[in-house]
Amino acid sequence: MKGPTLELNINSASDLENVNYITKMNVYAVITLLGDKKIQKAKTGVDHYGGSSPNWNHAVKFSVNERLAREGRLTLVVGLFSSRLLGSKDIGEVEVPFGYLLPSTNGNGNGHEMKFVTYQVRTPSEKMKGSLTFSYRFSDTTVISGPAYQQVPASWASPSQHGYGPHCYMPQPPPPQNEEIRLQKAGLVVSALSLFRH
Repeated sequence: MKGPTLELNINSASDLENVNYITKMNVYAVITLLGDKKIQKAKTGVDHYGGSSPNWNHAVKFSVNERLAREGRLTLVVGLFSSRLLGSKDIGEVEVPFGYLLPSTNGNGNGHEMKFVTYQVRTPSEKMKGSLTFSYRFSDTTVISGPAYQQVPASWASPSQHGYGPHCYMPQPPPPQNEEIRLQKAGLVVSALSLFRH
C-alpha cells in the first residue's frame, strides 16, 4: 500500500549567524528525513542576495513510512550552509521529531492545509541563533495515528504559527510496563517493612 507523502516548502530563514564574518553569505538548505533505511534528502538553491536572512520557497516531497511515523522513529533535519569557493560552511540546523508534524498530534485536522511553523536554529557551537520557517502538509493519506505524547514542560511545547520552538523536542518517556509497576510496588512494600523492623 502506498504510504503518505510529506509536502514541504522551505520558505526562509532570518537572523542567521554570519559564518563568513566579512562578506555576505550565500545560503542554501539541505533537508533530510532520517530514521528509515532509505535516507531521503533534498537541497534548495543558493540564495545569493538575502545574506543572513535568505529566502528559497523551495518545494520538497518525501514519501513517509507510515509504520515508522506511528512509532515516532522519524526525524526531519534541515541543515543550513554558506556556499563558498573553498567549501561550504556549516551555519546551523533544525531537528524536528516527526511526531510533532503529524496531524493527529498537533491539532492540524486532516493535514490537507499547509501549516507554517518557525523553529530556532542551533549553531555548531550549540547556541541558538536565527530561525527557519517552513510550511508542510500530508497528502495521499488520512490522519496518521502518531505516538501518544504526554504533557511536557512549556519550554518543550511544539511551535505554533506565531512563535518559536526550541531546537529539538523529546517526548516524555513511556509509562512503565505492568512488570515494572509490579516491581516498583514490591520495592515500596519492602521499604515500608524495613521501617517497622528498626
